[in-house]
Amino acid sequence: MSVSPPIPPENTDPTQTPADPPEPALNGEDETPDYKTLYEQAKSQLTTAEKAARDARAKARQWDDAQAARQSDAEKAAARATEAENQVAALRRRAVDAEIRAAATGWADPSDAPRFLDDHTRYVGESGEIDTAAITADAAAELARRPHLARAEGPRRPAPDPSQGARQTGPGGLEERIAAAEKAGDWATAITLKNQRLAAMPPAH
Repeated sequence: MSVSPPIPPENTDPTQTPADPPEPALNGEDETPDYKTLYEQAKSQLTTAEKAARDARAKARQWDDAQAARQSDAEKAAARATEAENQVAALRRRAVDAEIRAAATGWADPSDAPRFLDDHTRYVGESGEIDTAAITADAAAELARRPHLARAEGPRRPAPDPSQGARQTGPGGLEERIAAAEKAGDWATAITLKNQRLAAMPPAH
């Protein structure tokens, strides 16, 4: 009598999971890439980069424009300040020239005096006032060094003596009007009045 082989007992443990089935073997071919998806991703990245570049260029232009505007305003302000300073300097020079001509009473041609007393800055104080006493002294000293510039006929006219008071010419006097114009900073009027004073001086005999 033959004996049958023993039958293995069945797996009666419910917690034991059966083994996973073996994965099917690959047939040697790789999976095909999704070119459309890759293209869409690259296109999206390119669009984002282009937008960022445009924004950066726009901000750079705005910054450049702002810098140019600020520089332009500064240049305009500097130009206006320079122009104002030049105008003031020109008016002061004309006023000093008028004072020099007025002080050159002994000169044959008073208009020559400003050429020899050309350092106008030394006759203008910090507050803009003109030192007429220094001009009178320098004009007399310069004429003493250059006697050929003196008037040929008649005695030389002495320089005005401030202690004798202002010379009255017309209502209020030219001297008072000149002083008032200088005090008000109206150099153009002061120069005009001083030229009138110079023209009113009688010629030497």
